[in-house]
Amino acid sequence: MDDIWCRGVLTLPFVYGTLTTGAQSFCIFTNPRLGLIARHELAHTHSLTSISIYPFDPTPSTVLTTSRDNTLKLSAIGNAEITPAHTFNLHATPYCHSLSSHSASTLLIAAGTSERTIRLLDLRSGLATHTLLGHDSAVLSLEWAPHRPYILASASTDNRAIIFDIRKAGTSSAIGSLDMDNTAGVSAQSWTSGSVAKYHAFTRHGRAHNGALTGVRWTSNGSHLITAGQDSRLRVWDATTGANTLVHFGPRLRNDASTHLTERAPLILPSSLVESGHEILLWPNFNDQEDRGEILMFEIRDGTFIKTLKVPGLMSTTRKQRMGKTSALSAGRINGLAWRGNGGSGEGLELFSAHGDGTIRTWASRVPEGEPDTEGHDELDTRKRKRDVLEEIYEGLTGSSVTFT
Repeated sequence: MDDIWCRGVLTLPFVYGTLTTGAQSFCIFTNPRLGLIARHELAHTHSLTSISIYPFDPTPSTVLTTSRDNTLKLSAIGNAEITPAHTFNLHATPYCHSLSSHSASTLLIAAGTSERTIRLLDLRSGLATHTLLGHDSAVLSLEWAPHRPYILASASTDNRAIIFDIRKAGTSSAIGSLDMDNTAGVSAQSWTSGSVAKYHAFTRHGRAHNGALTGVRWTSNGSHLITAGQDSRLRVWDATTGANTLVHFGPRLRNDASTHLTERAPLILPSSLVESGHEILLWPNFNDQEDRGEILMFEIRDGTFIKTLKVPGLMSTTRKQRMGKTSALSAGRINGLAWRGNGGSGEGLELFSAHGDGTIRTWASRVPEGEPDTEGHDELDTRKRKRDVLEEIYEGLTGSSVTFT
C-alpha cells in the first residue's frame, strides 16, 4: 500500500472484516475470506477524515464517512462494493462525526467542521437541521452522551470542550464548558440536565487544556468525560458537575502539537470487558517527530499505568531519515484504535491499530496453555518480549489471566 497511510480503522461486529480510511478518497473493506477491496464511482473525491458504522443494523451494513471534499456520505456495504446512498454537503471540511447508539436516539448525526461549527444532519429527512455555535475554531472531536441522547460533547482547536443540549435553540444550546482550573464544578443541579440555576456553567474564558483539543470521550455509563489535548495531557472530568478531577496519567503520555488537524482520542474499553469498579482506556502515543509505536493502558479513575503495548521491529529514527521516510508514514505512527470482543478467531478479544505505513495490526488474546505468567516492570523488558507485549492485559481486570500473542 505504497504512499497510502492508514487514518482510521473500525471493526464490524459479527462480520469477519475491517473498514479502513486513509489518505485515499475511498473506504477499503478487507475481508480475509473474500479479499474484497472496492471503490464506487460516487465515492469521496478527497481523503477521508472519519468513519463509523450505523449502530442500529442487526448485521452491520451501513457506513458513515466524512471527507475533505466537504461531504458526509451514508453508504451501503454490499457483496461487491461499498455503494454511497446519500450525501450531505457541509460546505466546510468535516473532521469528525458522531451518531448516538442510545435506544432513544434522535437519529441526528453531529459533524464537527473547520468552520468552528457543528452541523446536525437528520437521517430521516436527509437534510441538515441546524447548527451548534460556541467554538472559535475547528471542531476535531464529538461524542454523544451514552445516557442522554440529546447531550453532545465537543473538542476544538480553541483549547475548549463544550457540552451541548440540542433541545435548546441558538447559542443557549451550549450549556457547559470545561475549565481545567475548576476543581469544584457546578454545585447546583447537574449541568447536563440543563437546569443549572445559581452558577454559570458556560463561559468563553474557560480552557480545558493548554493546547488544541484532539479528542473527547464519555465513559460507558456517562459519569465522566475524558479529553485529550496537544499539551500531552489527558484530563478526566466529572460529568455531573464539570469539575476537573485532577487525574494525572504521568510522563509517559505524548500528544504533541501538530499542524495536521485530525481527531486523536482515547479508546475507552466497554464496562462489560473489565472487572467491576474499573474503567480502562487505551492511548496511542503521538510524537510528531519520532513515533515509537506505543499504546498505553491506564486506569481512568486514578491514572494508574497498567501496561505499554509496543509495535515490534520498528525502524530506527536514523534509518528512517536515511531512507527519507517521515514519522507520519511509519509503522510507529498509530492513527486509530478499534476494539472487538470475541473477534474473528473466536478465541477471545481483539484490538486493531491503524498505522502510518498503511498497515493494520491485530492484537489478539488467547487462553494460556500452561505457560508461566510473566510481566515486565519497565520498557526494556517490554522490548525484549516483542511478540508478547499484550500478555496479561486483563490480569487484575477480568479476574482470569489471558496471554496475548
